[in-house]
Amino acid sequence: MSRLSEVSPAWTRVVVPGLCVLAFASRILGSLLSGHFLAYPQYYNIARTLVGGGGYCLAPGRYCAYYPPVYPTILAGCLLTGHFRQAVVIVSSVFAAGLVYLTWRIGARLFGCVTGMLAAAYCAIYPYYIWHDTVVQENVTLAFVAAVSLWCLLHATLSRRWAAAAGVALGFCVLTKANMLLFALIAPAWVWVGTKNVERAVIVYLAMLLTLAPWVIRTERLVGAPIIYSPAGLALFTANNAATFRYFPGRSIDNVHAPALAALSDEEKRDFAAQKDPNGILRSNWLWQRGMLYIKQHPWLSLIGGVRKIGIGFSPIFSPDKGLGQGAVYFASYFPILAGGLAGMWLTRGRWREFGYIYLLFASFAMGTAVFWAHTSHRVYLDPYLMIFAAYAMRYIWSLTYGRNRLPAARH
Repeated sequence: MSRLSEVSPAWTRVVVPGLCVLAFASRILGSLLSGHFLAYPQYYNIARTLVGGGGYCLAPGRYCAYYPPVYPTILAGCLLTGHFRQAVVIVSSVFAAGLVYLTWRIGARLFGCVTGMLAAAYCAIYPYYIWHDTVVQENVTLAFVAAVSLWCLLHATLSRRWAAAAGVALGFCVLTKANMLLFALIAPAWVWVGTKNVERAVIVYLAMLLTLAPWVIRTERLVGAPIIYSPAGLALFTANNAATFRYFPGRSIDNVHAPALAALSDEEKRDFAAQKDPNGILRSNWLWQRGMLYIKQHPWLSLIGGVRKIGIGFSPIFSPDKGLGQGAVYFASYFPILAGGLAGMWLTRGRWREFGYIYLLFASFAMGTAVFWAHTSHRVYLDPYLMIFAAYAMRYIWSLTYGRNRLPAARH
């Protein structure tokens, strides 16, 4: 594989920064045109408590492990500026520009500069990103950190420093969104499986564990359990009960909470009400057990539901429903990269060892979605890699139609 510095022509020094500026400006403009901002008020509440000296809690002394710390910390910094919304929009737009840059770097490393540039250009103008990157939700932060971790993993065998950086980046992925834990646990193993380099794999694991350790130790001391995300039980319960698909995916999964709890027997309701602690750990554990019980009692329904949830996570149909207009724009902009991305993955299947980290990123999302659930917004950190593979597929088709030589997709 060629180093990026050896394959990048001079024009990239102008075009790449231009795409980053375009991404930044388009997100600013999108925030001005959209009334959508406070998507997840829980993040704002944690940030406000943190600024007030109450720690990473929804309220002082309550629910102190509700979400991982990275995004609330960013919001707390935005609050301290005195111009919260403007600061969130600017910081989010910077992350968006960084994601465009990393999309180019990763695409260029895997398939060459032109493919990377095509993917980065689409990432810069992707309608969903323009509309959603600047709201109070961790999406663009997670997409950026995930891209950093993938870039470091691709270099992990080059040196111990790269391996350590990959571990730290994976730790930050988990501390941004807890569902990245599965990827963080299995990705370092590919350093060994894909390259036979045991030492680098161990370094990645150790760096990741050291990054996660302060948060895990903190939650053990504060809430009595070494957890990253305390509402995991509620998430499992709402995703695995008889009411789930009455509301999901057309409406938010949050609409399942009330009817699912209302369907409990009187004895179960009393038992649930008795599970009281300031951080909700007991109730979360109780709901986790109920969710697991449903899966055990309905194995085939759970299996079918899991497959259906994976389909929803990757679907070109917007979830939850946003109306015909937004749904049409989303379909028209996402379906081409979904179809093209799958085609690109098939065309490059001979390089499966090289692309193992990307495959694991998709597989870990699918596995987590099958057990829990995913709306459209939860999957979008994967879209840059669909863009990269779709850009390759587009160039491949172009080369077959207008060129004499096929692109070197099958090289190992």
